[in-house]
Parts: sequence; C-alpha cells; structure tokens
Amino acid sequence: MAEFVIQVGSRSAQGLRPNNEDRFVADAARHVFLVADGMGGQDCGEQASGMAVDIIPRVLHDRLAAHDDAGRAVQQALDEANQAIINAGVRQCTTRRMGTTAVVAVQQADRVYVANLGDSRAYLIRGDRVELLTVDHTVAAALARNGTLTADQAKNSPWGNVLYKFLGCAEMTEGADVRPFTPEAGDRLVMGSDGLTNFLTDADLREGALLHRNPQEWADHLVESALRRGSKDNVTCVVVAFNRE
Repeated sequence: MAEFVIQVGSRSAQGLRPNNEDRFVADAARHVFLVADGMGGQDCGEQASGMAVDIIPRVLHDRLAAHDDAGRAVQQALDEANQAIINAGVRQCTTRRMGTTAVVAVQQADRVYVANLGDSRAYLIRGDRVELLTVDHTVAAALARNGTLTADQAKNSPWGNVLYKFLGCAEMTEGADVRPFTPEAGDRLVMGSDGLTNFLTDADLREGALLHRNPQEWADHLVESALRRGSKDNVTCVVVAFNRE
C-alpha cells in the first residue's frame, strides 16, 4: 500500500434520538475502520458499541502482529467481541438484550478486508461503480435473498429491523463472512450505520465521490443529508479515500 495515501473522514450525529448509541473507529495510522450501532437502549446499546470499538481494533492489532491471516484475524476479533458482549449482557442487561452491529475494514499488505454483523454497511465506490460489500443480517433481507419477499416488500417489512446476526447474539451459529478487495487509486470506501445508509442511494455515492474529494467534507455532507431527508436514528459515517502519493 506504499503507493497510496489513505485519508479518512468521520462524523457521528445523535439526530432525534435521546442519546447516541453509535461508535466508530477511523484509525488511518493502523488502517482500521469500524462503525458500530448499539442496540438495547441507552445503557446496554452504548456499552455494547463501546466494547466493539475497544475490543475489535485491539484483537486485530494483536493477531496481525502475530502474523495471523488477515481474514481470520477479522473473524477472531468479531468472535471475541461477540462473546464479551454476551457475557456483559448477562451480568448487566437482564431485562433487555444487549448488542451492536459492526462493520469493520482493515488494510493489510495490498488488500482491504471487510466484514459485518447486523445491518451497518460498507460500500466501495470505484469510478462510476458502486458496490455493496456487506450483507444486511435482517430477517426481511434474508427473506428477499431467498425470494420470499421482493426488494420493495423487504424495504417496508416489519421484519426490516429484526436482526438475526449481531455482536451479542448468543444464538449465532455462523460468524461473519470476510470480503477482501484490492484497492485502486481513487477508490472510496464508505461505511455507515443504518441511520445513514437507509437514506443513501447509489447515485448519492457515485456523484458524491466526484463532488467531495476531501473525505471529511464528504462524511459531513453524507450525515447532514441523511438528517435532512428524515433520518430519526443516530447517523454515523466513515469515509476512507485511497489516493496516489
């Protein structure tokens, strides 16, 4: 990755919620990027997302320093965060389930490894192409993938907010799938909580990558746009730009 300069922009807004349960990591020095959207109310949600942004980068750093395979290191980091949040929920959130989504990206050598649990997303914008790198782990999205619901039906389904995979899920039998890609000059990686991505279109991402060359400027614009369009949730965005030196 020596041929790239990595620049990062980030923004998190409380929006209309009484508190902000989103947390993020935008560590350009270590090339670790993460968005977590807490679930379970103020105490439980904030604690879960806070644990995710503490545990995942730490485990990634330790595993990569030990020369583990990067994809496996991402899975291990998510597994350890999941178990820690389950344990904390048993002790501290006995009346409500404690959990958080997570979407994480880490650069190692010439590749970037992306994984998610829940419905926080990562998009790769390359030229005029927008690619969703993650899968929403909602019941409605799963029903759409198997053909039970159409895309429009899934969008308006009451199951759209019901997650079957997330950090803190004791019933989860399969971990995260890791999606690697090899970055090219000019690429943009956009990561966000559903308070952001539910109010984004591919056209927004395609046009925004051209209009907002500064990643911090674009992150601010994306969050403000989601709020203007009616997002009532916490809204969090991390933008990673891969530029030539």
